[in-house]
Amino acid sequence: NMDNLAIVRRFTTEFLGRADLAAADATMHPDIRGFTGLKPTGPIEGIDEYKATLTGFVDAFPAQSPVEIIDQFESADGTRVVTRFHSRQCHAKDYYGVAATNRIILFDETHVARLKDGKIIENIVSATNLEFEMLMAPVLSPMILG
Repeated sequence: NMDNLAIVRRFTTEFLGRADLAAADATMHPDIRGFTGLKPTGPIEGIDEYKATLTGFVDAFPAQSPVEIIDQFESADGTRVVTRFHSRQCHAKDYYGVAATNRIILFDETHVARLKDGKIIENIVSATNLEFEMLMAPVLSPMILG
């Protein structure tokens, strides 16, 4: 279904890449749940929380170049789209108490988006973002390890 691929492509390049809220409204189901390291304590619940989480991230880590989609394909039953992409973000502002470093960090992510009624209702993030994880370890370790 080209529509599903196009919906997820827009979500990835315009919302995740640039925090474009019009793209968020056009691609996300109001009841979306997001499983991402940007909220390590549990799923993002709903479109408003997803917008707030992603806007805060992109504010602190603005994109240095457009998102580059490496692979994208749809599940056989047409309900899911898998997208692997690269994005390069500059750590330009403090983020969760970690002072800005101005490092340009590569994010290498694979997202499994489940769609319902032409909108993304679930997005599961799997990522190889070791540089970001090491940068954020002082804050994330206590949240995750207790």
